[in-house]
Amino acid sequence: MRRVMLTAGALTLLVSAAWGQGGEVITVTTSADDVDFAGAQQVGDLPGPDGKVSLTEAALASDNTPGVQTIGFAVPQAEWEYQWLFPGRVVFRPFLGFRSFDTAIIDGMTQTAFTGDTNPDGAEVVIWAATYLVDNVGSVVRGLDNAQLSISGGSANTVQGNTESGIEVYASTGCLIGGTNPGEGNTGGTIKIDRASHNTIVGNTIQRVRILGWVDGGQPAVGNRVGGPTPEERNFITGYGTWNSEGAPGGMTVQIFDSVGTIIEGNWIGTTPDGMEQGHLASTAGVGFEGENHDAVIRNNRIAGILGHGQGPHYAGYLFGSAITLGGEGANFTIQGNTIGLNALGEPVLGSLTGISTADYYLGPVGGIVIGGAGPGEGNEIAGHRFNGITVVSPLTGIRISGNSIHDNDDLGIDLVDPGFHYGVTANDQLDLDAGGNGLQNYPVVTLAEATGSSVHLVGALDSSPDGSFTIEFFASAACDGTGFGEGEEFLGAASVSTDGQGHGAFDVTLPAAIPGGWYATATATREATWDTSEFGPCAPIAGGGCAADFNGDGQVNTIDVLAFLNAWSGGDPRGDFNGDGSINTLDVLAFLNAWSAGC
Repeated sequence: MRRVMLTAGALTLLVSAAWGQGGEVITVTTSADDVDFAGAQQVGDLPGPDGKVSLTEAALASDNTPGVQTIGFAVPQAEWEYQWLFPGRVVFRPFLGFRSFDTAIIDGMTQTAFTGDTNPDGAEVVIWAATYLVDNVGSVVRGLDNAQLSISGGSANTVQGNTESGIEVYASTGCLIGGTNPGEGNTGGTIKIDRASHNTIVGNTIQRVRILGWVDGGQPAVGNRVGGPTPEERNFITGYGTWNSEGAPGGMTVQIFDSVGTIIEGNWIGTTPDGMEQGHLASTAGVGFEGENHDAVIRNNRIAGILGHGQGPHYAGYLFGSAITLGGEGANFTIQGNTIGLNALGEPVLGSLTGISTADYYLGPVGGIVIGGAGPGEGNEIAGHRFNGITVVSPLTGIRISGNSIHDNDDLGIDLVDPGFHYGVTANDQLDLDAGGNGLQNYPVVTLAEATGSSVHLVGALDSSPDGSFTIEFFASAACDGTGFGEGEEFLGAASVSTDGQGHGAFDVTLPAAIPGGWYATATATREATWDTSEFGPCAPIAGGGCAADFNGDGQVNTIDVLAFLNAWSGGDPRGDFNGDGSINTLDVLAFLNAWSAGC
């Protein structure tokens, strides 16, 4: 057997060679699990005395024959059994499972070409037994239905176009699960990467993805990627979970355990593929970290619909779940550009209990977490949750929360929890000596906020630890939270503040932003030495606003303002509530047009 490490380019050349330069085709012609030859039979020895080729015979001949063989299928429908269970599919039941020990292309789509699309909901070939690719290099498996496929060892294998299948990659590297071209994605089922590295999962519509390593055994899962920056690489991961005997739901849709350098990018996680409904009623974590993880990136995903619904006998009516759960230990997580709790139309109607939650861990907390960022596209939008937008529990610290749009959550936008697990607004303390989530970092207080056309002027103070350097971030919201603190719907900008020996620092800044009348300002503080970000400070009404009809804040009143307002109004943007009565309707259009025609 060959032992060769292949790059993605080499894999393409290998598959092309199999199809176009002498790769032999073995056609399976019977569903019976018969082997009527002995010894090292090769492709040229097929068929055996019975005149037919079984799946097991095809695998043996492929392993014994040099080169890359294609195992195709052309089984007459007269031989299709188990139609009561798998209607419209040919079913194989190899006694010891199906095993391939050398590079091959297993192509169930050839059966579809032979008998037609007899299973409109999936592929036409079922291997009703465990299917193993052992130490394969550059093999391809496609067109199977309800398979339990395990790739063990080897490298650069490809799994595409399978339906309702469980796909496992164990101790293998450089594998491609799915693809970016039509028909290459796997549909239904689950994917597990187990102690395997540098594998790519793209273009699939599945229920769950697990990235699992074993740090204590020296086998972390390293450099695996789920999704990517283009729409074609997006996975639709609809949700996974079960209910226990008490009726409590539980299940992670994307589970990350003992990993290094995992990238989760551009996926839709927790919703139906159209992004409009919850995908599974038992899923309680959209992306969940456990064990020891380092250098993870969660970027530009839509994570929504993660809300486990309890059932009887004891949990009927109870709800559970967080879109992202940060547990275990490790360091250096980046969570940027995600929409969390919003449907495909941007409506905050698919929230969890908490958007992003943290969990204490007895081996030591995870640290070095960045949620958002001040750069373009780095902030997350976190909205529509039944509890907090972000919860940081004690004793976790070093969680930098920056540049996000956090709004329409039922409780706080950011909640730092004390060691006694008391939730809600935490009052500032003198010299900031208390402890808890993010050290219970004190929040800043905005005492003056006034808008003038295309800018906003903000004045206030931060009282925290002495002689410290802090970044104050400013936000505006259409409404103040019911507590009077935050949230932060629109990020305005930031300023640096240093405290004196008594822990006092002041700010007086003007930021470029066009803020409609009736909005509120608030701010957070991040201690630069520790990366601890505070809760949102108290709301301050934004006075002024200049000419109300200058909707885009460019200092002019013209037709561009009309278009900007109508876009906001038709899109349900809170700024479309021009008259501030709490609803967006035709009265706002009339109010804006009156202001615009009056030139004020």
